[in-house]
Amino acid sequence: MAIYHGLSEYTAPKKGTSVALGFFDGVHLGHRTVIGAAADTQLPCVVLTFGENPLRVLGKDHPPTLTDNPRKAQLMTAAGADDVIFADFMQLKDMIPEVFVGEILVGKLKAKRVVCGFNYRFGSRGSGNTEKLTRLCADFGIEVIVCEPVSVGSEQVSSSRIRELIASGDIGSANTMLGYRYSISGDIGGGNRIGSALGFPTVNIPISDDIAIPRKGVYASILTVGGESYTGATNIGVHPTVGETDSPICETFLIDFPGGDLYGSRAVCELCEFIRGEKKFSSLDELTEQIKLDCERIKRILK
Repeated sequence: MAIYHGLSEYTAPKKGTSVALGFFDGVHLGHRTVIGAAADTQLPCVVLTFGENPLRVLGKDHPPTLTDNPRKAQLMTAAGADDVIFADFMQLKDMIPEVFVGEILVGKLKAKRVVCGFNYRFGSRGSGNTEKLTRLCADFGIEVIVCEPVSVGSEQVSSSRIRELIASGDIGSANTMLGYRYSISGDIGGGNRIGSALGFPTVNIPISDDIAIPRKGVYASILTVGGESYTGATNIGVHPTVGETDSPICETFLIDFPGGDLYGSRAVCELCEFIRGEKKFSSLDELTEQIKLDCERIKRILK
């Protein structure tokens, strides 16, 4: 896989490409259907997406993200992408649909197949829809596949629904729609060392304001750092018992960690199941006993 930060970096092969179109925040089951359909050909599969949420670029209210770009690229590759292009939204936002198809899909990407979701919009002010895309591409002999929504049970999979599930603490349902475990990643920072004093040393990952923040509370988790994975008890919250923080952090006690210094290391914390909500305990002893109970429950869940 190759990642390109802008259309100018990319050169399409002479034989042409199969292009998946969309923002793909979360690369959930529905998104992977689109990418998979683009990859189901002998042509190289190229995902054309944006480096930033277009609403954010325009200074408008926008939802928190489900995946950062490095993680998004990994997930797209797993779904079948050969190349990922993180295009500059400002470069494309004023193109009318006819120019987008003619100059970008045909001229730049040499598209022979184009795949998108049922609600895909493109062109200046979102003036292009799937019907217009199909009609314009037909003039160039480009096959267009429009993927229908994907459902889990009776619910349609969507990034907005997944955000709602994450915010409510229903991480299991969110993970089902994503097709993988929702994760928080970052460099491990220093904490107040109170966990160590209680016998439960933890690793702390700051939570960016840009990502979907789960409901405050304790989760069964798997934390990966330095190529190794460990069972974790993760608290998403503000430490109400030991001195409340200004914003939520991701704090994980590694149940099966053999020991060592992890500060500064890059870590990925995958949330598996919600255990309980965050609460303020009357004493550190009460907090310690609850952590012990949480860890025992988590070990049974993740065994």
